[in-house]
Formats: sequence, C-alpha cells, structure tokens
Amino acid sequence: MVAALALLAVLNLFLPSRTWFFLLVSFGLLLLASYLWVLSLARGLRVGRIYRQSLIQVGDRLTESFRVVNRSLLPVPWLELRDDSDLPGYSVSRTIALGGQSDLSWQAGGLCLQRGQFRLGPWRVRTGDPFGLFEVTVSADRSVELLVYPPVGRVPGAEPEKGRSAGDRRQLRAASEQTVTTAGVRQYRPGDPLRHVHWPTTLRLGDLMVKDFDLDPAGDLWIIMDMEAASQAGHALDSTEEAAVMAAAAVAGRVLSQGNAVGLLAYGERRVLEAPARGEMQHWRLMQSLATIRALGQWPLVRMVEGERTSLAGGAGVVVIAASDCATLPTAVDLLRRAGARPAVLLLDSASFGGRADAHTQSETLTRLAVRHWVLGSDYQFVDLDRRQRRRRAAARRAGRWGLEGTALRPVADGSGAGGPDDRA
Repeated sequence: MVAALALLAVLNLFLPSRTWFFLLVSFGLLLLASYLWVLSLARGLRVGRIYRQSLIQVGDRLTESFRVVNRSLLPVPWLELRDDSDLPGYSVSRTIALGGQSDLSWQAGGLCLQRGQFRLGPWRVRTGDPFGLFEVTVSADRSVELLVYPPVGRVPGAEPEKGRSAGDRRQLRAASEQTVTTAGVRQYRPGDPLRHVHWPTTLRLGDLMVKDFDLDPAGDLWIIMDMEAASQAGHALDSTEEAAVMAAAAVAGRVLSQGNAVGLLAYGERRVLEAPARGEMQHWRLMQSLATIRALGQWPLVRMVEGERTSLAGGAGVVVIAASDCATLPTAVDLLRRAGARPAVLLLDSASFGGRADAHTQSETLTRLAVRHWVLGSDYQFVDLDRRQRRRRAAARRAGRWGLEGTALRPVADGSGAGGPDDRA
C-alpha cells in the first residue's frame, strides 16, 4: 500500500490527472482508516484466560475459561488466539469475530491423556483491520505448570503381603514424620516441624527439644519399580513403563487406604526414594513421583537393590514391578529375601507390549523360588468400563469433569497357586 501511494504521488506529480488524484486520496484515506481502526482495537481490547482446576488425573477433562471484551466502538473483524501449551492432544486455539462495545466468553479444553508435568501457555492474541493492512499482536509470556497424575485403579490379584515384625526382629529407626510410637526426645535440628517440639523438656533443659518418633516396619510396604530403559517394551501409552506406573499407583492407593505405610524406590532418569509413610500427604507425594518418573534409567534392578538395601527395613513387605525383559529380576528377588524382606512380584508381559521375552520363563523361575507373583499383559483393565462410565457421569454432575480411564492390562495369574485371573483386591 505504501509503494502504491508513492507511485500514485509520482504519477500525479508528473502526469496530473483526476484519476491519479482520486486513487491517491482514496488509498491514503484507506491507509489512515485502517491504522486508526487497529489503534482503536489495540487500546480497547481486553482478553482474559482463567484456569481453576488444581488436581488433574489421566482421563480428566481440563477446562479453561476465556473472555474477550471490546471497549472500542469499532467491531473486531477477526481475532486469533494461539496457544503454545505442550500438553499432548490439548488445544484451545480459536478464531472469533466481535462487534463494537461487546464481549464474548467461552470455555475450551480437552482430555488429559498422558501423565507428566506440562505447561499451559504462553499464548498470544492477534487481530487487525478488515482490509488486512495492519495487525496488532499481544503476547502473554506467563505460563502455568500443570501436573497430570496417573489414575488409581484396582490392584491386580490378591493383596500384596505387607511387613510384619515380632520380638527381637522388631526394628526401629528414627523418623522425621509423626507416627504412633515415640522413642524419646532429641535436640532440635533444622527442618523439624515446630508441632513436634516437646515443651516440658525444652523448658527444663533450656534447649529446644523435639519428639523422636519411630518407624515400625510392621505393615510397611515398599514398591520397587524397574525403570531401566533396556528392560522396557512398547511405546507411549501402550508400554511397560505406563503399565508399571499404573500398577504402582493402584498398589499404593490400596495399601494407604487401609492405613498402612507405603514407600517407593525407583531409578529412572533420576533416583526416586520415598520412605514409607501413611496418610493423604504421602499419597500425593507418591502420585507426584509417579507422574514424573520416566524409564530412562541405566542401572539394572539387581544393582539398584544392592545399593539401597540399607533403606529397606528388615521384615518389610516388598512389591517388585518389572517387565519380563528384566534379566536380573530373579537375582534381585533372592537378594531381597536374604535381606529379610518378603517380596512379591507384579510381572509385566513384555511380549504383549511388543517386547522380546514373554512372561512364561520368568513366571516359572519365580514359582521355583516360591515367590508370589502375578502376570500383567497389555489387555488388563485397571478400571472397569462400567465403573469408569459411572465415574464419568457422577463427576460430570459435580464439576463438569470426566472420570478415570486406565491403560489396558490383561488378567493376572498368581504364580504361587493362590488366586487367579478373577482375583481382585
């Protein structure tokens, strides 16, 4: 347009004509009107984005509210909202039109299909005049971190055996978290909660003293996950990595709901060690670890168990979750038994996920070792279809959210002879 105006000005100067003059004035007025139009929109537009949900699990619908207010007298011929969120399968980008002195609100979102830590935003809004001569772009660089938790389904097979202790086998160790039993008092250390301060002893000794709690391995359960990259099979949602996370979430949810303590040990892209504890806070700690863990580890299962034997209390129950491609699984289980633990195994059938080894050989080995185990394949459903539909309807009535939808695994068999494909905890 600027080049056209310059050409018309030259033509009108050297070849005066009403035609050139009319076109020069028309194009000039059009350019000025377009600029003033966009300037008015830039000053009068207000765009807002609201995200209210704080807890999202796989299968939930994430919903955001948007509102565009046009305070200008001129209409908005087009407005493009472009979102750069990295949540897989999620898009709220949209193009709208708006009249003068008006506003428009809408909701947009999508299903969360993958666990992990993601980002909502940044985003930008672009608009312009109806002739396409000028545009204005406003970028919102702020973003919101979103943590998508794995769903909690049912535990396959019979309930895992939890720890127990009796007589001299009772092992006590100092705990930073409050438990039922108290071993005494000790001097305050940085990081100790102030609610644990024992005020009578503090006043008597003139020094800040706190209660020293004990952790009793009775009822404790350790969940050990094999997150070595070389042992995994499948891809994306249909993989042994996702199945292991689903199984760990199911076991942890079941045991914690019974009031027992659960701990988590895994070597993925980072070391994950959550000491056994009870309560809702521990539940969300475990869910946060399971939401972000990735099967990118380089340490074999047996090497991880050897390195963490001191963290496993004698007499504690252990559930090992590993794929059938894990060559060191029998050695690791035997090492746990020699350390005083009572291991059980949730064995993922790698062949059903497209891996090399099926679970038959590993199952026979575990049977010879008299280790309770269950085999999970790619067609097992952690959450029943009917139950999932009921959850969806109930959640939709409460808050417009969808229920849990689990990754498929197949029915399990108890290698010890107890239980069977229809056993459910």
